[in-house]
Amino acid sequence: MKTSPILSTLLSSLSLVLLTSACGDDGGRSDAEGAGGPVYALMTQVYGDEDRTVYVSLSNTLDRSDGIPSGAHEYPGVANLAAIDGRLLISDGQKPDITEFEITPELDWQQGRTLSFQNYALGDNANFYYQFVVDERTVYLPLQVTQRLIWDPTQMEIRDVMTDTNLQVLEKDGLLLEAGGNRNSIRYEGAVVQAFFWHDEDWFRYGSDSRLVVYDPETHRESRIIDVPCPALSIATQDEEGYTYFGPWNFVGTLALYGQGAAPCVARLTPDLALDESWTTDFTSWTDGRYLSNFRYIGGGKALANVLHHETLGANFSGAYDPDVGDRIAKSGPHWRLWMFDLKAERAWPVEGIEVAIADGAQFAVLDGRTFVFLPFDDWGKTMVYELDSQGVATRRFETVGDVFKWIRVR
Repeated sequence: MKTSPILSTLLSSLSLVLLTSACGDDGGRSDAEGAGGPVYALMTQVYGDEDRTVYVSLSNTLDRSDGIPSGAHEYPGVANLAAIDGRLLISDGQKPDITEFEITPELDWQQGRTLSFQNYALGDNANFYYQFVVDERTVYLPLQVTQRLIWDPTQMEIRDVMTDTNLQVLEKDGLLLEAGGNRNSIRYEGAVVQAFFWHDEDWFRYGSDSRLVVYDPETHRESRIIDVPCPALSIATQDEEGYTYFGPWNFVGTLALYGQGAAPCVARLTPDLALDESWTTDFTSWTDGRYLSNFRYIGGGKALANVLHHETLGANFSGAYDPDVGDRIAKSGPHWRLWMFDLKAERAWPVEGIEVAIADGAQFAVLDGRTFVFLPFDDWGKTMVYELDSQGVATRRFETVGDVFKWIRVR
């Protein structure tokens, strides 16, 4: 951990534009708000030729001026973060370690204990991307696809490894089983649900179905498996009534456009964690025949998703698959638009006020009743952060270099 020596050069070279007047200093903190206010942590990834660098910055306000102020902490590799019991925990990007930090009222970092997972075969270190926080004493870290490593963030110690599973099909039709992880950092009230799906080595072909595995929060054992007829389910969000929505993160419908693969869809579990058979998984009737990715519930009966406007690609989808079209779909461009979905009214519409050509993925945060969406553009080189109102109108808040991945309240 260190303060970046390249930040001033990096930021000045990209000439970040300040897009909000309600902001404090470079850390986003205003003296008027007081030193004892809330603490928020923003995580931004800047991609290099071989890997990325993660920057974490703190503020006492949601009205920021940029994503990487001069006081940001720098972590090479795929680092990540979580807030547990008022502390900020950072998973290292280059080794399987998690370090805790106390944050003072003045937003100073005070490093605490470090827990190492070096004795376990983790594919991506101890990345919080995959982990499920059950409570202040229990976190699940997926291990070797189907196993779970149970650790205690209060004592900063590893408690157990659970190897029980009925997921026996680790490969089918040349596709490999993948743990979907926990991209949205969802925290379940009771049982934890993790998605699993199949994909090829190029992450281009996907199995037509997914598995949702339910874990008992007391014993941490696998309690049941739910078969879902949707491909590549990997992100979950939950509404106020306890319904859980599962959708794909990246766009999995390229081959479906040519009639050669399963179309992307969204599954819903009832509050008692049963597949909701009455729920529509196909939103093309709401989007005028267009496929979506990155479906996320945001509150108040509303959800967001990135929608592919395939008609703007000028492609012949009745012919053979064209790799050039696939490459264009994977890039930022006017063919992607952010849509809002009203689940009760059963309708959807493009969000107004978005002024950048976005990609197929977007992160978001609901903090203190405010909804923010982080839209990567310039092929994930920059991010525009917007605040959304309940009608799907976006207001620009700030722009930053890199990909804003997560914004959380620490305390």
